[in-house]
Amino acid sequence: MVPVALGLLFCFFSIRVSAQSPAAINVSDCGTSTTLTSTTIPGYSNLIWDNGSTATSRVVNASGAYWWQVTGANVVTNGNFSSGNTGFTSQYTYRYVGQNGLGNPCCGVLSAEGTYAVDSNPRNVHTNFSSFTDHTNGSGNMLIVNGSPTNNVTVWTQNIPIIANTDYVFSVWVTSASPANPAQLQFSINGSQLGTTIIPAAVANGTWQYFTTTWNSGNVSGLSIPIALVNKNIVANGNDFAIDDIVFAPVYRQNINVTLNPIPVLTLTPSAEACGVYNLVQTILGYDNVTYAYVFKDSQGNVITNPTAVVQSGVYTITAQNRVTGCTSLPQQTTITINPNPQKPGITSL
Repeated sequence: MVPVALGLLFCFFSIRVSAQSPAAINVSDCGTSTTLTSTTIPGYSNLIWDNGSTATSRVVNASGAYWWQVTGANVVTNGNFSSGNTGFTSQYTYRYVGQNGLGNPCCGVLSAEGTYAVDSNPRNVHTNFSSFTDHTNGSGNMLIVNGSPTNNVTVWTQNIPIIANTDYVFSVWVTSASPANPAQLQFSINGSQLGTTIIPAAVANGTWQYFTTTWNSGNVSGLSIPIALVNKNIVANGNDFAIDDIVFAPVYRQNINVTLNPIPVLTLTPSAEACGVYNLVQTILGYDNVTYAYVFKDSQGNVITNPTAVVQSGVYTITAQNRVTGCTSLPQQTTITINPNPQKPGITSL
């Protein structure tokens, strides 16, 4: 518990699991950005990208790993606690506002560690908890907890149906009821904890935080598989938090590996003059036939098959294509003037 009233901190923690997610897509593009686009998966909704965007497409400006995902139907009952203290069990002791027989608690019905309540505001159940509303819509309930100093106590658990060899998302919104000594939470499925320990930031500025991981059911299946949220913080002071909007649903995640390749920069001599014939290759500064394939065109757009021996004056266009990435430079032009070779002077015999 906490000795003084403190501010609000909301955090979203999520353990994600993908439903038969496909192999990663490899995208190789030229330039400094590319556009990634999601696809519609029947029976799935709530599109989200790795950066939190919900748009159908997004522009990325760096090489790296990206993903989008959609989720199926949530199988958790009363995950937003709108129906009160129903649909789940807890190893903590339930308390409610106005409850009799608690003696004379100093600060409300959640004065003792290892207790929880379902209410619309933490201040209603502990006078030193921060005052804030639920995550769902600002007018509903949340699960409010005065954490136990005992390790691995189950805060919330529910039996749900699981299909074998399916990917799932397991998520929950979490907030500190006070910022001191934040909770240390762990997701658990069928008795096995998974993911890294989730610790809400110890600040009271209302900043949401988002955490994800993945889990595949493998050969686990059945109509009554326990999923749980476990508190691992063993310090009594602080360790006060609330949770809301628990989701367990199949998820389809598309991973995308992006490689952005630089566009070649081609620099030419702007103009040149020669007698009779000219080698266009000479106009290319830093000519590199190993790295680049060059294309030469005349002023009519015709490809020149022998650029080393042009005999007509005109404006010529050259592009360079990287032989590995396929990226092509912007076309560059050079003006070539071909002068006729001087004729031998006539010799007159005397």
